[in-house]
Amino acid sequence: QSQVDYPSCARLAKPRTVAHRTGLCLNTDVEYVCSPTRGAIMTGRYPSHTGIGPEIIRNDRAYGMPTKEVFWPELMKDAGYATHMVGKWHLGFCDNKYLPNHRGFDTFAGYLTGAEDYYTHSIAGFLDFRNASRRTAGPGAPATGAVGTYSSVVFAAEASRVIGAHNASVPFFLYIAFQSVHEPMQAPQAYLNRYAQVIPHATAEGRQRWVKAAMVAAMDDAVADVVGALKARAMFEDTVIIFSTDNGAPMLQGQGGSNFPLRGWKATPWEGGVRGAAFIRGTDSALAPLPKNAVNMDLMHASDWLPTVVRGVAGGSTAACQALDGHDQWAALQGKVNTTRDFIVHTMPGAGAPIDKGFKAVIRSGQYKLLIPGGAHGGWAKVYQKAPPEWADPPGVLPTPVVAEVDGVALYVFDILADPTEAVNLAQDDPALARRLLGELRRYQATAVPDLALAHSSDPASSPQHRRDKTWGPYGCAVL
Repeated sequence: QSQVDYPSCARLAKPRTVAHRTGLCLNTDVEYVCSPTRGAIMTGRYPSHTGIGPEIIRNDRAYGMPTKEVFWPELMKDAGYATHMVGKWHLGFCDNKYLPNHRGFDTFAGYLTGAEDYYTHSIAGFLDFRNASRRTAGPGAPATGAVGTYSSVVFAAEASRVIGAHNASVPFFLYIAFQSVHEPMQAPQAYLNRYAQVIPHATAEGRQRWVKAAMVAAMDDAVADVVGALKARAMFEDTVIIFSTDNGAPMLQGQGGSNFPLRGWKATPWEGGVRGAAFIRGTDSALAPLPKNAVNMDLMHASDWLPTVVRGVAGGSTAACQALDGHDQWAALQGKVNTTRDFIVHTMPGAGAPIDKGFKAVIRSGQYKLLIPGGAHGGWAKVYQKAPPEWADPPGVLPTPVVAEVDGVALYVFDILADPTEAVNLAQDDPALARRLLGELRRYQATAVPDLALAHSSDPASSPQHRRDKTWGPYGCAVL
């Protein structure tokens, strides 16, 4: 039994009543930091095909998701849906063309950068919170009225407002990107009080876990508010709900996370960085039902959500997209067919870039994972998960896998099904397997593009000081 409680999400994931019977827990892979995962979700394409990743888009970089990429809400609009976004964007904002209200969303309320204060909604002393719509030429008006209110409360209220104002005769697509539980570590006192007697917090490590638990609880209550808004409009039983993280939990710099028992954390390509907590709740009605109280262990990736929902649920088309990496998993989730996915690319240097010369490369092929640390091995693999205190038998430090060299490339090969903690490097005893996976990697690399972050340094024009309203927003840049 976990010390951290999340009853609202738990009810959606594995409902206990026959009347609400359609929670399906998933084995989903994501990217190991925010922008690349969000880009994959919105475009149905790997970061190494869009250029957004493996690095995040930093606030002072003058680029965004290339405009040739078709976004998920654009396809939903084509299928007849109203489209709304609440929360964190983090896919570029230096030009209006990169903004949510110019990428298919009818309305947007939230922030454009990657992290900010939960109460002031500012970063580096400048506000980053605004409201916009498709009728807004620019980024929309700064939402100063949100200042002082915790972000999960703001987001739940805005999502509930959107639901309350929606014309129920029209289908709708609502993307809520909660700030929780990203740094900075902040939680309302009421939630800290809830865990004050549950989680010891006299030590720095205990305090981190205490605050993180309170942040999770605040987010969970926000989910309950959104569900309540759907029920109040009699829309809940006809709504598909998807919940997913964008990367593994951070464990460094006092952020209180744990990916136990997986190796690694956010910003690393170990399973602890890329294995995502996710579930999908189908409809209670006959519109889009899913198996009840089940777990699906098929291989999935964040890029699958776009084709799965657009084609499988909404009956729309993805013909306007660039070549998709995502698979339509709807029939597989329903248990009608086997999944068509047996391969995932997590990170890949652009075509022609040398392998193992400062670049990471990670692929999953069936049960096997090839991980090339890009010259950063040595102590890099000596990461472990400390078990949460409520576990009776913490395993301690995981065995450290030994890096192998095959055809001049330093690499690891793991059987993820048999060895999810990535403790045994199969390349030591099976170089033929490593060579096969290297061949698959190189064939894919021929289609890869370099991370756009490599071509963009800090742009002084990005400072909000140069904007009339002194907030984070577009400032003019070359549009890709």
